[in-house]
Amino acid sequence: MAAGEIVKLFMKTTLLKIVMAAAALCGLAALLLCGLVLRAHYAGPAGGTALPFPDAATLAEFDPLTALSLLMIALGVLLARFRSTRLPGRVIAIVGSLGALMGMADRAFGTTYAALLPSWLGFPPGQPAGSGMDGATAAAILCYGIASVASLFKRYGLAQAAAAIALLPSLANGIGCLLGTEVMFGRLPTLVLAVTALCGAAMLGGIANRGSIRVFLSKTISGSFARQQILLATVIPIGLAVFFARLLPAGEAPHALADTVATIIVIAWITIGATALVGRRLDLKRHRAEAELRNLARHDPLTGLLNRRSMNSALPQRYARAQRDGRPITLMMCDLDHFKGLNDEHGHGVGDDVLRRTAERVSAAVRDSDLVFRYGGEEIAVLLDCGPVDAVRIAEKIRESVKAPGRRAGDTELPSVTVSIGAATSEGAQTELGRIMGLADECLYAAKDAGRDCVRHATLP
Repeated sequence: MAAGEIVKLFMKTTLLKIVMAAAALCGLAALLLCGLVLRAHYAGPAGGTALPFPDAATLAEFDPLTALSLLMIALGVLLARFRSTRLPGRVIAIVGSLGALMGMADRAFGTTYAALLPSWLGFPPGQPAGSGMDGATAAAILCYGIASVASLFKRYGLAQAAAAIALLPSLANGIGCLLGTEVMFGRLPTLVLAVTALCGAAMLGGIANRGSIRVFLSKTISGSFARQQILLATVIPIGLAVFFARLLPAGEAPHALADTVATIIVIAWITIGATALVGRRLDLKRHRAEAELRNLARHDPLTGLLNRRSMNSALPQRYARAQRDGRPITLMMCDLDHFKGLNDEHGHGVGDDVLRRTAERVSAAVRDSDLVFRYGGEEIAVLLDCGPVDAVRIAEKIRESVKAPGRRAGDTELPSVTVSIGAATSEGAQTELGRIMGLADECLYAAKDAGRDCVRHATLP
C-alpha cells in the first residue's frame, strides 16, 4: 500500500475523533477566556488583575453578561459530551442562552441587566443602560440556545443548522476583515468574535457523530461528495468576493458584501447538510434492499436454509480448502420418509410446516461451522468439516431430533416424521467432489432400502 493511501485510510478512520477532540479544545478555550474576563469584571478596577490579559480595553468591549452567557454555553457543551452529564450540560447551555434576552432588553428598553438579576448573585453592575450586549452576539447566543434545545430532544439536524446560523456574524466579520469593510451585522470586538466562534465550533463538533456532520465525516460516497461541496461552497464565494472587491474604485468600500457572502455560505452549508442527510437515508434504504435481495438469492424462502445455488458455490470452496489443509470433509443427504403421503393426507400447508420444523431441527443439531442446504423438495443436504466418527454421531443426532415429538405451541399438532440419512466422508479430501456427492446419494438409497429412519455412511480416501 502506498504512503498516500495509508495516510488517506488513516484520516478516514480517525477524522471523527480528530473533529470531536478539536471541538473539546475549542470549548475549553472559550471557557477559560470567559472565566478570565469574568474574573477581571468581578475584581473591578480596585482589585486589578495579576495577568496582563484582559486589559481595560478588552473589558470595555466584553461586558460581563456576554462573558457569563458564553461561559455557560461552553460549560454546557463540554458537559454534554459525557453520557452521565449530558442532560445537565444541555440545560446549562439553554440557561446561558437566556442571557441574550436580557442583553436585548438592555439595548431595547434602556434597562440594565444587573437590575434584572437577583442581588444575591453579586453580579457586577457592568455597562450603562443600553450599552451592553450587541445585537449580533445576542442573536448568536440565542441560536446556540435553540441548538441546545434541539439537541435535548435529539433533533440533531436542527441543532446543527441553528449552530451554523449562529456562526453567521462571526463568519461575516471574518470575511469583512478580509475585505477591509464594515458589515451590517456590526463589527464584533475581536475577543467576543473569537469566543463566539469557539463556542460554535465546540457545539458543532460535540455532536459531530450525529446528523449532517456525521454524514460529512463518513467514508461513504455521499460523505466524500458532501465534503467536496462544503469546501467549494466556502472557498468559491470568498474568492469571488475578494476578486470583485479589488475591482472597485479606490476608496469605495464593498458595503454589505461580507454579509451577503457569509449568508450565501451558511445557506449552502445548511442545504448541503440537508441534502447529505436525505442522500444518506436513501443510501441506507438502498443497501437494505440490496442486502434483502442478496439474502433472497441465497436462501430458500420456505425453510430459510441456504438454497441449491448457494450449495453449488459453497461446496467447491469448502472442498478446496479441506483438500489444501488435508482435512476430512463429509456430505450428508437427508430425506423425509413418506413425505408425499403426508402431503396427500394432511395437505400441502401442513407439509410446508413440517418442512420448516425439520429445517429448524437439522440446523439446531449441527455445529455453527456446518452448512445446511435445502437440496430440493423434501431433501436437505449438510456439509461438515469432520471425519467418519463425528459424521455418524451428528447424523444420528439429526435423525433423533427430527422424529422427536413437538414441544412448542403449535408444533405438537403437526404429524411426526422420520428421516433417512446417507453420508459420505473423504478422509483427506483426495476423492473427486462428484464422487463424494454420488456416494452420499447411494448411502441415502441404502438407508431407504434398509427400512428408512436410519443412517448409512461410507468413507473414501
